[in-house]
Amino acid sequence: MKLSFTKKKPQDERVTTLQNKIYRELYYVIVLICAGSLVYKSIQGGAIIDHIWLEMLILIGGGIYYLARASHLGIFTDEVEMHDRSSKIKLNTKNFITSLLVGAGISLFFAVNNSLKYGETTQETIFYFFLILITSLIIYSPVLFGLFVVPSLIAKHKSDRMNERELEDIDDEDKR
Repeated sequence: MKLSFTKKKPQDERVTTLQNKIYRELYYVIVLICAGSLVYKSIQGGAIIDHIWLEMLILIGGGIYYLARASHLGIFTDEVEMHDRSSKIKLNTKNFITSLLVGAGISLFFAVNNSLKYGETTQETIFYFFLILITSLIIYSPVLFGLFVVPSLIAKHKSDRMNERELEDIDDEDKR
């Protein structure tokens, strides 16, 4: 039984839905402004942590907050199920593939850039390319797997537990 100290007035669902749509659009605008600011500062050469910490906090903090709230409320599991029903590729598989592709992309970028910059002969350039590529893949793939896949799995597990608790509470209330 939930206790409420303030009495909530009934609200029109249409108004609430439209307000949520506006808030979602506002969030997208804020994310675009922060991303644009990061790109602009990177191009201007001032993308040091002292200048970009607020943009990074907004971008990363917003995602972490949403993931934590959705899993705590038990809706993350529902979102994953809706995604899996409407998509050919499951969300966990997408996250895994994304982490591998981003890791491979970063590794290729570093390998090409550094092998061309520091390789003096063709043989040395090829050696540097494969050395940097393999080393970067070994470093970045597990890190990105941990950033893309593990939080999603943890959030889904927590959301499943919250849904089970709610079902148990409903069953307990029905038995009374």
